[in-house]
Amino acid sequence: MALDLVKRTRWLAILAMLAGAAATGCVADSGRGDAEAVATDDITQVSHTKVKRQSIGNCWIYATSSWLEALDRAATGQEKDTSESWLTYWHWFEQLATGGTPTKISTGGTYGTAAALLSRYGVVLEGDFIAGDVEAEMSSRQSSALHAVEMWLESGPLKDAVARRDRRAIRAELDKAWELEPAVIARIDAVFGEGVTRTLDRSPETAALAAANRIVTPKTFPVQLLDPETKQKVNVTLADALGTPAGFSRRAGKFAWNELDYPRDATARRAFWKRVQRALHDNQPVIASWKVDFNALDARAVFSMDELRRRGPGRQGGHMTVMHDYQADVPGVGRLMAGVPATPEQMSAALADGTVIQFVRVKNSWGGIRPDRWTDAAVPGYHDLDMFYLDGPIKECPEDHGTDASLCTRDVTPLWDVVLPAGY
Repeated sequence: MALDLVKRTRWLAILAMLAGAAATGCVADSGRGDAEAVATDDITQVSHTKVKRQSIGNCWIYATSSWLEALDRAATGQEKDTSESWLTYWHWFEQLATGGTPTKISTGGTYGTAAALLSRYGVVLEGDFIAGDVEAEMSSRQSSALHAVEMWLESGPLKDAVARRDRRAIRAELDKAWELEPAVIARIDAVFGEGVTRTLDRSPETAALAAANRIVTPKTFPVQLLDPETKQKVNVTLADALGTPAGFSRRAGKFAWNELDYPRDATARRAFWKRVQRALHDNQPVIASWKVDFNALDARAVFSMDELRRRGPGRQGGHMTVMHDYQADVPGVGRLMAGVPATPEQMSAALADGTVIQFVRVKNSWGGIRPDRWTDAAVPGYHDLDMFYLDGPIKECPEDHGTDASLCTRDVTPLWDVVLPAGY
């Protein structure tokens, strides 16, 4: 179902409500939990890195980081821990340096926003930006920095710096809010300049500077993809996967990943899911954007339409996650179970028109073990999205509806879109 980008971004921003910040039921938790478990014996074999837990509404950054980490792991066999805080820092800088005079930071965004940030500022390992985030499931620095920035925007030096469009001063205040170490600040200055007069995509000289300052450019970050022409696995770079902008929400390039909106009718939807299945069968970490209603979430970490009907509409918001596996009833084969290996023949049969997908399993950014949310997840940190839930319709509620379900009148489809690799 095609959605206006502004509306989609607004919903993704609401994820502060969903993930843990303040007054909406997901209590921020500095405990790490047991999030190391990664499912490997599945219909598909997407090799994900460890689960993390966001503390503010930047799920889209966590999903994109998980995506590139999985692609890198396929290429190198190593598990890299890249910094979501790094991309969050630059997302805020660009808002403050190029927008109006906001009193609040927008934490929401899309895959396209993340791709642009990666192209301009590259990838940094967790320990090379916020050392304390390395061993933590959830970054408390993100939430404390957000609080500081918004306080200083209301009344403080940051308000004046933004009004003057003083990029150096904005950077300096952000550095304080994020409590960056002097060595980290020096590396940023060396590559981008104190006032950010250079970026990786527009200043060729930054490539050598980046390498010397622990910043990995997209052109030097290895990923494994499937060549859309030869159908063979190839090791290329993150720059190839990102491609280049080519109009509204589109990206160009032989290997470029692109968004695909969820169709309205059943025939088109089956064709959509075949494309997703093919990508998952080839170990590609498909990104999905969807609408959360927390009243659909049960103790098994399943988003279920039955649960939603039983409880009625609840708190809602937009979310972005990365797909891992699925479960389906396949004609002539029977049920292919999530978490159980499937043969190539079974996966081929699963592409039949008559296949009925029961649910999609996604790697989430809400942490691993969560007794406050679920107690019996199939895999800690992963959620199963029931197909009846994804297809909807469900009732959309105003942000301030409280417990008054009578205000929830508009029918919407929870699944918005996916991001697929080239050739699918």
